Amino acid sequence: MKNFFLQSILPGSEKDFSEGIYIILFNATSLPPHLLLSIHGEIYSITDSGRQIGSPLEKLVGFIKRKNIPALFIEWKASNCDVVKKSAKEHFLNYDRVIEGKVSCLFPIRDVVAIILKEEMKQANFIFELLPMMEKENALGEVFELNMGSAITNGNFELLTYTNEQLSTALQSASSK
Repeated sequence: MKNFFLQSILPGSEKDFSEGIYIILFNATSLPPHLLLSIHGEIYSITDSGRQIGSPLEKLVGFIKRKNIPALFIEWKASNCDVVKKSAKEHFLNYDRVIEGKVSCLFPIRDVVAIILKEEMKQANFIFELLPMMEKENALGEVFELNMGSAITNGNFELLTYTNEQLSTALQSASSK
C-alpha cells in the first residue's frame, strides 16, 4: 500500500475543536494511534476497557496539552452533523470495547463513515486505508496538530502504517498495564 501523507497541517494550540467533526489520532506517532471521533465537542470512542459516547472533548484536549501527547485532528467535511451524530450514537453502541484480533477502535468510526459516504468504506481495516478513501470522496478538511513537534516535516505527516500483528501486540501491551 502506498503511504498516505496528511498535508498543510496547522497548529491546533489555539483552535476551538468544539465545532465540526474530527477524526482524532491520539498518540499519533505511536503504532497504532488510538482513534476517536469528535462531533461538535463530544467524543465517541472504544477502548479495551469500554466505550465513550458523548464525553466532553475539552477534557481530552486539556489532557493532550497537559501530558504533551502527540495528536492530530482531521476535519471530516460531512454535510449534516446531526445525521453523523445520530449515526455515531447508533454505531458506537454496536461495540462494547476493543477486542484483540476482532474489533479495533477504527471499526465504529469506519461504520459511521460508511453510512454517510459509501458502503465500501467498511473495507478499510486501518486508518491509513480509511483516510485515503475519504480523501477520494473530498470528505477531508483541515488537519490540526498538538504536540507533534519534529514528526511534522514541512507541514506534512506521513501516516504510519502497521500490520494486524503490530496492532495485536499494542493491544496486549495496553491491556497489561
